[in-house]
Amino acid sequence: MANPDFLKSLPPFAERATQLSRHSTPYHDPVARIHWERLSQHAFWLPEQAVSLYGIEEYDGLPLAVRQALSHHEFIRFLNAGVWLESLFLQRLARAALKGPRATRIYHLHELREEAGHSLMFLEFFERAGLDDFATTAHFDHWLTLLGRRLPFHSTLFWSAVLLGEEVPDRLNRYVRLHAQGVCPVAVELCVLHSTDEARHIAYGQDILRHRLEGAGRMTKRALGYALGGLLRRFATTFYYPPQDLYERAGLPTGPWAARAATHMHRRQFVAHCLSPTVARLRELGLAVNWP
Repeated sequence: MANPDFLKSLPPFAERATQLSRHSTPYHDPVARIHWERLSQHAFWLPEQAVSLYGIEEYDGLPLAVRQALSHHEFIRFLNAGVWLESLFLQRLARAALKGPRATRIYHLHELREEAGHSLMFLEFFERAGLDDFATTAHFDHWLTLLGRRLPFHSTLFWSAVLLGEEVPDRLNRYVRLHAQGVCPVAVELCVLHSTDEARHIAYGQDILRHRLEGAGRMTKRALGYALGGLLRRFATTFYYPPQDLYERAGLPTGPWAARAATHMHRRQFVAHCLSPTVARLRELGLAVNWP
């Protein structure tokens, strides 16, 4: 148990780091916790309402096997985006792990271990599923990649981007947890384990952002809110709107499916619903994020 007087001497987010480190111990390898034998190709890997074409008239006419295959490819794409984003964060955490107050160094190492565990879990899923959408770093948002690599680690914008990068996919994790009926149990387990760790990472990011905004002027908050609105749209596109070639690999007939998903009211409402708690939290901090 840490000395209470010691905790009071730490910066606010270092105190939270000490508390979260306790919850990260002991570490449980997520790859070993999943019941992989329950992985099935004959089930949806996302709740059907979360599939990008759900609600479009032509989607209802697709055979069940094709609709399930689409959910498989979209879930794989979702996990691949997670590997891409976590690889950026892992690089930055690794460089900063031995800098700063002891409490934050320790928690950064916990985050490193947990984020690496997530990526290993995703890669194990790819291996066992025998399916990969062939996505690499080059397939994702180049601007977000550049920001992830170049923004100063201790800057407010960097930690704001980290918070969004954790919140946006976690909202889909939470949706899967709440609508698990009919979804492959392994996909649900994966989302539950991922979301459990991300809850701590998100709490830490929120504390850092809240601390950084203390005393910030109205113009500073307005500029940051504008920047975060743009970041949020880019993250939403990455995680919720698949590229055109994914539909072809899933076995759909030729058609402008990506454009249909991007403009269809049901999909736009679904994404807005998933991300509304994130937007509300940012606005509570005084950031006028323009969304959707």
